[in-house]
Amino acid sequence: MQDPRFIVPVGDTSRVGHRTFTFNYASSSGGSTEYTFRVPVNMSVYYGAKQTTVPLPATSMNPEEIKAYIASYGSDPAMEELYDSVLKELRNVRYRNGGYLTDDEYLELIVAFVQQIPLVENPSPKRKYPVEVIYEKAGDSDEKSQLLAKLLAREGYDVSLMVYDDLGYEATGIRIIDEVPDSSLKVFSNGKKDYVFVDAGISRFIGSVPEVFRTADDPEIYPVGNGTKSYGPINYVWKIVADLTRLSEQGKIDKSAPIHPWDKSGTCSWIKNSKLLKDTTCYCCDM
Repeated sequence: MQDPRFIVPVGDTSRVGHRTFTFNYASSSGGSTEYTFRVPVNMSVYYGAKQTTVPLPATSMNPEEIKAYIASYGSDPAMEELYDSVLKELRNVRYRNGGYLTDDEYLELIVAFVQQIPLVENPSPKRKYPVEVIYEKAGDSDEKSQLLAKLLAREGYDVSLMVYDDLGYEATGIRIIDEVPDSSLKVFSNGKKDYVFVDAGISRFIGSVPEVFRTADDPEIYPVGNGTKSYGPINYVWKIVADLTRLSEQGKIDKSAPIHPWDKSGTCSWIKNSKLLKDTTCYCCDM
């Protein structure tokens, strides 16, 4: 008997729709690039997802209920085709024109892709499946976090979903090995591994935590998949975020500043070349 949380395809299983995505990413050596690709979507799975509801757990007090909720998105056999289709396009970008993105850069690319899918709040208790997020090209933070975590896990990364019970919010966590110097980036631990916050909702530097989350209770951490790859350049990102925090506190950032979370090298170069921190501590200035 099929798990009632799994999608039952509806209609013609051979019918395919397509959605085109355009997003920006800059590798460490290649500079900022705009990427565009089309993703095929099995419409019978999409229509089935529209008719399937996975009830949201009332609280995070029941870890097994949360785990079952998370697993329903990752183990649903109807979703495999969608994950494969998206990852095929992302892998094509990774190796485009004979180039090669490192594991860290490929992780950043996937994060940039999901972050740049439009954020649309969903007041309904019914959460969209990733197939709905892709076909509708929109999702809320929780829905996009589910998509991001499943894509990264399938590519071998050690990721988690971090559930903030007091805020009613889910975020993606990415494992780090290196120690972060200070609280400019907040690190969360499940007692065995350390993870940094990744905001799937909007473009934000990996590890950068919105202010409201700094005072919230620490989230419960639920691993997704069996990946082993961690994120290496977290201290590079820490330097950028620390410098940007100092600039913001001094009121030296305006809307014209070329600050792009998908371009850490370009952002760090701007901080250095702007000389706005020349008379104080500036980490990017020493790079």
